[in-house]
Amino acid sequence: IGISILVGVSLTAFSNMAFVLSIGFAVEYSVHVVHRFLSAPNTLASAHDRVVHTMKFLTMPLTLSFLSSTIGIICLAFTEFKFNEVYFFRPLLIVMLVTYFIGTWFLPILLTKLDFDILKVGSSDDNHANDFDDDKK
Repeated sequence: IGISILVGVSLTAFSNMAFVLSIGFAVEYSVHVVHRFLSAPNTLASAHDRVVHTMKFLTMPLTLSFLSSTIGIICLAFTEFKFNEVYFFRPLLIVMLVTYFIGTWFLPILLTKLDFDILKVGSSDDNHANDFDDDKK
């Protein structure tokens, strides 16, 4: 909301509605990354290995999700109505950019610092540890 105010979006019922809609975008990337990190196989020794495992699998889907959602939102920039551009396009585009950055850059870095055994809730078998490694091709 703070960034939206900096780009000229005033707080109205319409901008607040856009902010409420953006909650779905806000959790989209983070939930996928955290879930994959937590459910990574326990055979992965460190948090760094678990993040690498997570991001090898999720980088492409998260990026494609970001691009497709952003393309849909960018369509709002070409409307004749300034109202749509100010109260829907700007807030949603800001949310898309910020949440993609948090989910795909900041959160993985944070997760590498959380190397606690309690976060290892994945399977303990070795069958899924290397499902997406390039070495198996």
